[in-house]
Amino acid sequence: MTPDVRRPVDRLLALFALVLMAIGMVWIYSASAIRASEHHAAATTFLVRQLVAGVIGLGLMLVLSQVELAPLQDHPRPLQVTYLMMLALLAAVLFLGPRINGAHRWLRFGPMSIQPSELFKPLSVLLTAGWMVRHREAWARRQDSLPKLMGLFGILVVPLALILREPDFGTTFLIVFVALMVVFLGGAPKWIFAVALPVLGALGTAFVVLSPYRMARITSFLNPEADPLGKGHQALQSLVAVGNGGLLGVGLGAGKQKLFFLPEAHTDFIYAVIAEEAGLIGTVAVLALFIGILWRGYRIARRVGDPYLKLCAMGFVLLLVVQALMNISVVLSLAPNKGIPLPFISFGPNSLITSLICLGLLLSISKDAGSA
Repeated sequence: MTPDVRRPVDRLLALFALVLMAIGMVWIYSASAIRASEHHAAATTFLVRQLVAGVIGLGLMLVLSQVELAPLQDHPRPLQVTYLMMLALLAAVLFLGPRINGAHRWLRFGPMSIQPSELFKPLSVLLTAGWMVRHREAWARRQDSLPKLMGLFGILVVPLALILREPDFGTTFLIVFVALMVVFLGGAPKWIFAVALPVLGALGTAFVVLSPYRMARITSFLNPEADPLGKGHQALQSLVAVGNGGLLGVGLGAGKQKLFFLPEAHTDFIYAVIAEEAGLIGTVAVLALFIGILWRGYRIARRVGDPYLKLCAMGFVLLLVVQALMNISVVLSLAPNKGIPLPFISFGPNSLITSLICLGLLLSISKDAGSA
């Protein structure tokens, strides 16, 4: 589609995401001020870092919203170069990245750090969608579909293995889940999933059983009261925060659990701080905004005509919404802790930038789908 007939971006989609980002800024300051002060830093330290990441992310979002993705189907060279660069970064992080909380996930460049596994998430959608569209005749014939899918597996398995080695099981699970959904929506034979899902389930179980720290997360999830001051501490304190909030919350800044009772209050468990300070009303509002993103993303995918853009749109919106549901499930003790941040809200410059990259790509596709 030529640029002169492309429509405006989906403004509601942008609004929902930017409101979430604003909510994040407010509660990052609320949840992190005391922690920053403990380290003799300014109370706004974490907020300023997140604001800088927000400015960078918004700039990337605006640039990407003007990029046409459709030509990547026939000219995938930029994706191939990016893929090779990403492999190099993912390998480098294992050897050069600092060990933080038992994991190698970041590469430091002076005052800045990058998390390659975050940046690989949108790239995985572009690669998977492109592969499915380029080989759509194989899905129709159903004769050589398995070799084609094995080719896609070969592309994704190396970066996923590197991410799992960091270790980052949560991000690996998210990428695999979204890739499977794109493969399913792309028309792959349904019998493939009857085989793939049990195999993936068995591999996931093996990774948990053979890893003491992952097994400890499962046991603490099933029975956090067994070790309330150790492995079950986060889950129990998160539930205390949610319970304290009631319907309307205790008021912005008045929460008690962030005062060193709830670990990672400004990152993975910021939804619990929102629950305590804004109550059920605040948490439902956040959830409604993510449902709004899902609605607008689905609408974009349904209205766009290009098969590649359709799959990309579904992949990007699922990256954002499924990650949000994973984080909220952990906070409410509906799932084991995976170290997954809440998109647009949790403190994490790399997570925020990646979320805004996904938003920018979605907005670009919306220009080919129309907006209300």
